[in-house]
Amino acid sequence: MRSIQRKQVSWRGPIIFGVVLVAVIVLVCAATYFTFRSSGGYTAVKLQPAREKFPDIQVDRLSPLRVRAVNILRQQYDNPQPGPFYSQGEQQDWCANFVSWVSRQAGAPLTNPHSGGWRIPGVRSLETYYRNAGKFRAANSGYQLQPGDAIMYDNASRHGEHVNFVLKYDNGKVTTIGGNEGGVINIQQSDLSRDGPIRGFGLLE
Repeated sequence: MRSIQRKQVSWRGPIIFGVVLVAVIVLVCAATYFTFRSSGGYTAVKLQPAREKFPDIQVDRLSPLRVRAVNILRQQYDNPQPGPFYSQGEQQDWCANFVSWVSRQAGAPLTNPHSGGWRIPGVRSLETYYRNAGKFRAANSGYQLQPGDAIMYDNASRHGEHVNFVLKYDNGKVTTIGGNEGGVINIQQSDLSRDGPIRGFGLLE
């Protein structure tokens, strides 16, 4: 009699373990199934928006300097570098540094009005340089922007205090390329009349 009771007790452990194991498996399978169903049957992938295509520019009508600037801008757009690359390793806002770097690479280096170096890290200092060099034009001057010219925006504009390059311009509609736009080199199309206050234009030549 005692041996029969011992056998019954010895079987209880494995039976309980088996029941628990089956329950766990069922719960895991159910959770996996409902997760799969709720996601539409596949894993959702967040797609990045497509980058703006670099525009076609009639370089045969441009000066050699402007052609070089456009080619450098195209190269940097296709193979962008992080901000410090254009900023001599500095971790800072780099839209003006990008303008300084491209201008230097194209063969038209800028001169910092404070340090004398080629890199001008601020939009207002950049404006001072263009004024001193005779290359500044007011936004209402009637000047027709050309590829390689810079647009300097006021702090109250939709860009904030910012600067970028002109790629194409047609009757107030402009295609620009700039550094530190969303943290990257970016191409935008906009209407200058709707961009907000513009400090002025900086001529490449």
